[in-house]
Amino acid sequence: QRLCPVPRGQRTPTKPAAAMAPSAIRLVVLAAVMLVGLVEAGPVHFSVENCQGMHETMKKLGGPVPPSEFVAGCNEVCAKVKGLKEYWQSGEMASYACNEGKKYGCTWEGTPPVTLADIGC
Repeated sequence: QRLCPVPRGQRTPTKPAAAMAPSAIRLVVLAAVMLVGLVEAGPVHFSVENCQGMHETMKKLGGPVPPSEFVAGCNEVCAKVKGLKEYWQSGEMASYACNEGKKYGCTWEGTPPVTLADIGC
């Protein structure tokens, strides 16, 4: 006996399993494509080379880099470089800051972007 009776002569609307299969397959394929896209377009990992590339892009664009080219940690390294150079101004520690800044290709946001030469390196 049914809990929800259907009037005589009317059928309950159901979708056969065969009709649902293509939708389920499309859903699985879509999920797989999205996962592959995430793996391929994953975050750019911190490295000297990736920081150099990010800062080169910043210099070329004259401002912030697109999110796909942002490298977490590079701005923090360059902030320390700038802070050291501004604090010590000259001498061994200032030279060390400039060398590290060159290694990472440091550039800071500004109009136009601030370069190592602009901070006295």
